[in-house]
Amino acid sequence: MDRKTFLGMIAGCLVAIGGVSGPARAVEPVPPVAVAAANPAEAPAKSEETAKPDSEETPAPADVPLLMQGWDAVGLKKAMDSIGLLTYGYVESGFTGRLIGGQHPLPLRLFDGPKPDNLLLDQLKLTVERPIDRTKALDFGGRFDMIYGSDARFIHSLGLTDTVAHPDEDNTLDIEQLYVQGFWGKGNKEGEGLDIIFGKFVTPFGAEVIDAPGNALYSHSMLFNYAIPFAHTGVKANYTFGPQGSAYIAAVRGWDVFNDNNDAWSIMTGGVLNTAEQVGGAPRASLALNVITGPEQTGNVSNFRTVIDMIGTYHWNDKFTQIVNWDYGTEQHGTPTGAAHWTGIAHYLTYAFTDIVSGTWRAEWFQDHDGVRTGITGDLYEMTWGVSLTPFPKHPIFKNLIIRPEIRWDFTGAAQDAFGGNDSQLTAAFDIIFKF
Repeated sequence: MDRKTFLGMIAGCLVAIGGVSGPARAVEPVPPVAVAAANPAEAPAKSEETAKPDSEETPAPADVPLLMQGWDAVGLKKAMDSIGLLTYGYVESGFTGRLIGGQHPLPLRLFDGPKPDNLLLDQLKLTVERPIDRTKALDFGGRFDMIYGSDARFIHSLGLTDTVAHPDEDNTLDIEQLYVQGFWGKGNKEGEGLDIIFGKFVTPFGAEVIDAPGNALYSHSMLFNYAIPFAHTGVKANYTFGPQGSAYIAAVRGWDVFNDNNDAWSIMTGGVLNTAEQVGGAPRASLALNVITGPEQTGNVSNFRTVIDMIGTYHWNDKFTQIVNWDYGTEQHGTPTGAAHWTGIAHYLTYAFTDIVSGTWRAEWFQDHDGVRTGITGDLYEMTWGVSLTPFPKHPIFKNLIIRPEIRWDFTGAAQDAFGGNDSQLTAAFDIIFKF
């Protein structure tokens, strides 16, 4: 199947779904930072949906995305509600400044590193979605996400929007997700049932996500940058057993490819276990496991790359959340002398002081044993201290404004000057997000 045929099938299915499906609940387009950080395995940015409430009432205006309110102002929202269609998005702009060490570009900083000391348009995101209703016995949906900005060239999948995603340009365009979805369930409020996704979707791996509002910090971890994929193209089947768990299996073209570079499939599987006890509407504890294996080298179908990803989340109370993310990866004949290996662990502590201010500390170790992921051989470390500010949490418009300053220290245990002649680098950064 060629690319044009595939895209045509997806687009046709999205149009058809809008016409035959019943109304779906309008959901918060992007989760609050504290909530997303507390339960990353279920964040909407990872293509997970939320269950429909018992009430079918239209949500209060304060809960409706600004873009949907705009459709209401011109008389189109009622028609969109009738088919369960949502549109929403956000814009993010950030700045990273060098304080000590470092160079141009900044090592180990995939997204904010290429142009330090410059203001970036990181992401301008638009989503068109028909979320499935998991309380029904049968429902269909789909989703389309497009990102423009400096982040788009790094999450780009080979073979999709190649003509506009130029690596030498500051801002490019990328289709982050494009899929259709079907759900066959028990028709209960727990949302038990099987859902199948066909198309391009973001990875379930990692404690961090592509969508900026879904993270507690501006800069990304080394695990997110180098240990795991960003997106997949293929088919994924997920079964939700209820509030306490789900499991999935998927056949995908591989890591960050739309047109595969070796015509071989990768297999991906995993799941989430949640405790029955709730804290602030989220499980007290959760554990997510993801595994992917398959050939990723160009023109080769026998050298497998395998990654194991685990994410543990614990809510000490409704304000204090702890997350631990561990990854291990290996690739056959990844180096001239044999297999390549990489592993790491990232630890997050997030505390919501008020509805205006929350703070996060991230400490991370990453070992790129052969230098194949980062270009730096040995043990790598980073610590980041950040604050997330929502200055106007009650304002109907400016409650969507988020400001996130941070200080980050990268350093290495290797006997080499990895940071522009230094063994460490210290940066100060901030970003501003506005959701609409």
